[in-house]
Parts: sequence; structure tokens; C-alpha cells
Amino acid sequence: CNNMLVTLTKNFRHIIPTFAFSRRGISDTATIRLYRILLRQLQVLPSKSFLLQTPLNPQDYGRARLIHSLSPKAAGSEFANGYEVHALCNLFARWLLADDNNREEEASILMWYKDTIGQEFHNDRDHDDFEMCSWSSRESILSSLRTCFRVEKSTVHKKEKLGFAIKASLHLQNVACMQEKSTTSIKDGIRVVATSSCIGTASSGIANIQDMKHRFAYRIRVENLPDNDKTVQLLGRSWSIHEDAVTGMAPTDPVVVDAPTGGAVGHLPVLEPGYVFEYMSGCELATKTGNMGGKFYMATVPAGTSSAIVGDEISSFEKKDKFEVPVEPFPLIAD
Repeated sequence: CNNMLVTLTKNFRHIIPTFAFSRRGISDTATIRLYRILLRQLQVLPSKSFLLQTPLNPQDYGRARLIHSLSPKAAGSEFANGYEVHALCNLFARWLLADDNNREEEASILMWYKDTIGQEFHNDRDHDDFEMCSWSSRESILSSLRTCFRVEKSTVHKKEKLGFAIKASLHLQNVACMQEKSTTSIKDGIRVVATSSCIGTASSGIANIQDMKHRFAYRIRVENLPDNDKTVQLLGRSWSIHEDAVTGMAPTDPVVVDAPTGGAVGHLPVLEPGYVFEYMSGCELATKTGNMGGKFYMATVPAGTSSAIVGDEISSFEKKDKFEVPVEPFPLIAD
């Protein structure tokens, strides 16, 4: 991932000088180079459906939310014909608007969206009930890129559009890096995506490299797929955390956390079909690399059942139609 970032930085060094103005504006060379960079970046992304998501934010540690999914109606399916460009441009506009922008930059983003899609962007970013991610594929992103670069009549200055393209390249870089630290599991209509990120180191007392711990945050996304015919409740989880062997150090036993009635970060959410429960938590390793996997304890519940928190009286614990959803081991890698 770091090597990819170095390569991307070198490519941008060749692009920036082409931003010089001529009588017709910015040289088309910059546009062509950016387009080619984006095409090369697409080649490292999976050919099958994957989750386009933003990097983990340490400030979200311990937080959880239950939201309606914007995913396609079938597990791993592509967007409906003609919809993928709209969906991906909408997502990218949300990502751009989430950055720190002045009023002119924000206005340019909204104008770019209208030029590309042909309709106004409904800015509901102050609400916490929409997703900042979407399921997509390499082909869908390629189709969207072609559409964006082929827009002829635009009210947005070419320099600003190229700036958006650079940000798109950086976002694709982040997506590629997160793919290396993510896994996806599907069972009984429930899809789980687990993604990790190293957020620093910690030590107790006097700093000693042997006592140094690598701190990891992980984001878990539990989705009841829209085509599922049952409502489910997450009751608890089980994790097995492994440290990779290091030369000169004795191997360690995995850390096992089994909490079948403890929910996740204190929540026992009920997921109707098409809903997503997402939360962020963390762990520590004495080594730079390892992995973590496990399962979620679930139960089928009647539609309309209310979500709960730890400490509430929950009849789902006594249900017979309980089941488990595996979480494939996902990498823990200190950058």
C-alpha cells in the first residue's frame, strides 16, 4: 500500500506542471494523464463486487449506528442498468462535501454533480442516517469515470474538475489499501465486512520497544441483505485475535473473546431486510502483524421488534431459531 502511494505521488508530480494556462485554459495533457492514472488504479481493484468505503476515523471508536442500506437488491449484484453512474457520483459528491470546503468549493461540487447527472444534489449531510459507502465493481467505476470525463458542457472551471479528479484518485488509493485489510463473509442472508487500520502504538510506564503495543481499530458492517425474508437481531460476538510469530520471540496463544449475549459495543440491534449495523472497536498486538476473526450470534425475530442495549430484557436469548454468522479472519497490519 505504501509503495502504491509513492507511485501515485510521482505521477502527480508529472501532472501538476501541466496545469499551466493557455489561451484555451488548462492543457488537455493534464486531463489525459489523470484519466490514465485512474485507469491504472482501477486495475488493482477486485473484478468482483466490493465495498467502496472511506478510511477509518479514530474518532468513531466505540460508536455504532443502524442505517438503511443503499446496496443493490441482491448479494454481490451490480447496480441496475443506468443507475451505477448516478449512485457512484452521488457517493463521490458526499465524500467531497465531507471535506473541509469553503462556500465556493461546495458550490462547485454541487454544479459538477448537476452537470454530470443532470439533476440537483440533495445535500442531507447533516443527517447521520445515510451511508458513506456503496457496493460497486471495477466495471461500474470505469463506466462512471468515462461518463464524468466525457461531459462536454460544464459550468465548473476545468481546473476545479481536475482537482476533483485528483481527489478521486486519492480516494481510489484509500479504497485499494483498505481492500488489503478487509474480508467479506455471507451466510443466511447476512453479509459482514470487516476492515482494520493501525492507529498508533501504546506502552505502559517507561517506553520499551519490547513492551510496545500496536493499536488497531476495526470497523464491522453487518448487513441484512434486501432480498432476505427475515428480520434478525444481533445478540453477541466471538473473536479470536492472533499475533504472527516473530523470530526470537516465543509464540503467543490467541486472545479469545466470547460474549454470546453482550451484543456489540453495548448494542443488540434489530436489522430489518435492507438495514445495516455498523460499529468501530479495537484491539492491541505486541507484533506488527496478525489477524482477527470470529462470528456473530444472531436470532430471527418478528418484524417490528425493537433494538436493545446491554442490560435490557431480551426475549431473543430464549429463542430456538438462533444462528451464527462467521467473520472471515481479516489482517491486522501496522503500516
